[in-house]
This record gives sequence, structure tokens and C-alpha cells, in this order.
Amino acid sequence: MKRVLVMGLGRFGGGVAAARWFAGRGDEVLATDLRGRDELAASVAEVEPLGVRLRLGLHDPADFDWADLLVVNPGVAFQDPLVARARARGTAIVTELGLTLARLRCPVVGVTGTKGKSTTTALIAAMLEASGVRVALGGNIGRSLLNESDSIPASAVAVLELSSFQLAWLEHDRLAPIAAVVTSVTGDHLDHHHTFDHYAWAKGRLAAAVPEGGTLVLAAGDPVCDRYAEGARGRVIRFGRDLPAPVPLVGLRLLGDHNRLNAAAAVHAALAAGATPEGCLAAISTFRGLPHRLEQVRERSGVLCVNDSIATTPEAAAAGVASFLRPVILLAGGRDKGLDWRPLLQAAEGAKAVVAYGETGGRLKGAIPQAHLRPGFDDAVRLALHLAAPGDVVLLSPGFASLDQFPGFDARGNRFRELVSDPL
Repeated sequence: MKRVLVMGLGRFGGGVAAARWFAGRGDEVLATDLRGRDELAASVAEVEPLGVRLRLGLHDPADFDWADLLVVNPGVAFQDPLVARARARGTAIVTELGLTLARLRCPVVGVTGTKGKSTTTALIAAMLEASGVRVALGGNIGRSLLNESDSIPASAVAVLELSSFQLAWLEHDRLAPIAAVVTSVTGDHLDHHHTFDHYAWAKGRLAAAVPEGGTLVLAAGDPVCDRYAEGARGRVIRFGRDLPAPVPLVGLRLLGDHNRLNAAAAVHAALAAGATPEGCLAAISTFRGLPHRLEQVRERSGVLCVNDSIATTPEAAAAGVASFLRPVILLAGGRDKGLDWRPLLQAAEGAKAVVAYGETGGRLKGAIPQAHLRPGFDDAVRLALHLAAPGDVVLLSPGFASLDQFPGFDARGNRFRELVSDPL
């Protein structure tokens, strides 16, 4: 029996999955997190009945001396001194992703990138399923495959969204995807990675993992992807606005030019992983997208309300604004991640109105003189609805992280849904 410390129980499934897996093996498991019980209530409810001990609200150095094995949540800082303390003691350090990859018997398709990776991942899975291939969809998209890894047959294909955090922490080289996609690399999470080079290195671990005989699908015209191509061992395929997709994208239901690029990348990877052209076409015509990604919530007295809460970078927000020919009332704001604001500021010039909120609201107001300022999210949404006329779009495409007022982008998007669904 091992003494297992899960550092970062978290809210998004990986820490919970690791705690469940080790508890199920009969190991002594302690999960620790800087957040409190109330904030982690859903995660606590999953693991506490299994006998997992909890240390919430702090990390106790003594726990790191106690553990035989440390499972690190990808959100932990890369230079965390407690991780360094465990490493110096010779404690084995693993991640939920590494544990999963070590147990999967089936081929893997990996997807990463600054924008579009969730949509691309889900599209690849839909294309494979429409082609009759059994699919296990997981990773950063919000679903751990660890506890079902033994039941996934070798004939299936695991399609994994992989974040820069996950890739940077991955502890060994078990990742050898038959196909991989890098949608783009334009910089994100610099508050966590500290430098763009480290962020690009993390994303590049997926590209470097593609073996001979595998397929690496890269964004055309992306300088970082150009570097990945130079060191590639597998076949390299490019996708881009001026490059034809392997199948026609007629009937694509997703909004925005960026989603046409996501679909093109998905087709290349799906075909490399065993999908048929017919299956790809079927998925293209039926796939309606994922929550919080240009999600059309409702039409309200002629005003289309769209939830794009996943747009946590200025560039992603700009892509959201560019997705509409109708006048846009843009809701922008949140916590700054240290990125270049210029794409968002340029996009705001073309919006009918901008309502700025959150920690960056005042600075946005200063940079966009015509913007309206409402620090509170609820007030901002209500003002946007008030400013909108029939034929307009009220678009939540914030450009910044949600953590100033919400625990995650999903909670922010859910609150937007609630507010725009209130009676008129």
C-alpha cells in the first residue's frame, strides 16, 4: 500500500480521478488544495466517501515528507517549492495524464493550441464516431479517462485535448499519438508559464511526441508551428485559410472563420486516425459546438444572446466579434493574464457598443473611451441587453480570465445564460 498525496484536488476532474483511482487500489490517499471545502464541494463529495483524507485551505509541508508518491495537478506552479521538496527526497512525481497514458492500450489522437482545441477535439471524436470507430474522449476537455482506461479496448481511439499545463508537467514520454493537432500558438497563460518560450515549449511537447508513421497537423503561417515542423518525425500536414480541406466544409453549423479552420484541422487528424470521408461530412453537418464557445443561448426580442465565455484571451475575443455580420454589443473584462490587448481593442472599434466589467474594466474603459463601465458582471449583462436593439448580438466574449468574479469560465458562461434567460 502506497501513501499517495494528490496535490490539487481541483474542480475539473483530474485530481478527483487520481484520488479515486488510488483509493480504489487500496492505497492511503490524502488530497490537498489551497481552496476551501465550500469552493470544492462537488469534488469533496466524490472522494470523501471513498476514504480519501482531505487537507483543504493550505498545503502542509509535512504531507510532502509523508508521501511515497506525489500526483501533481497541472495547475500547480512549475517552480513550486513543495514539489521541489518532494523531488529532493526522491518521491516519485506523476500526473493524472501520465497515469492515463501508461494504461491506455488504444491509439491516441492529441490536440493542443492556443485557440480552438476543445472544438477541434470534439469534432475529431464526432468524425470518428460517425465513421463507426469507438471513441474515448477526454483530457482537458473536462473528462478524465483514468478510471475507465482498463475498459477501453485496443480497437478504440482515445481523443485527448491537452493543455499547456498538462504537457509541461507530463513526467515521461508515453505520449506517442498516431495523429496530433496544434491549432495555433499565439501566447496564453503567461501568468503561469512566465515566458512565451516556456509556453511554446510546452505545446511543442505534443508535436515532438508524434512518432515516425504518425501525422502532425499544424496551422499554416504560424511561426511557432513552423519550428515544430522542422523537428517533426512524422508526416506534416498544414491547414489554413488558403489551403483546401480534405472534404468540403459545406454545411458546417459552427459560427466564425476560426471554426472553419478548426474543422479543417479536425478532418485531417480524423482521417489519419481511421475516419472515413463520409463520416467526416456527416459530423460536419450535425456538430453544433460545445457550451461556452459562441453558444447561441437565445433570441430575445430580436436580440441574439451568445455565450463565448471560453474566450479568455484578447485574440479569442476578437475572433468572436469577427464571427458576426450583425451589430455586436460586446461584454469584455475579467482578470488580466499579461497578454497583448491590441486584438481586442481593434475588434472593439468595430462593435456597436462595449460594456467593460471586472478587474480590467476600468483599464478597458480608459483604452476604449466609448465603452460603458459596469464593474459587476450582472450589471454589465443587464446594460448590454438594454443597449441592444432588434437585429443586434449581445456577445459575451470577455478576452480575459474569469477568476476575478467566478471560479472558472464555465461558471461565468452559466451566469450569462441565466441572466439573458430572465423574463423580459
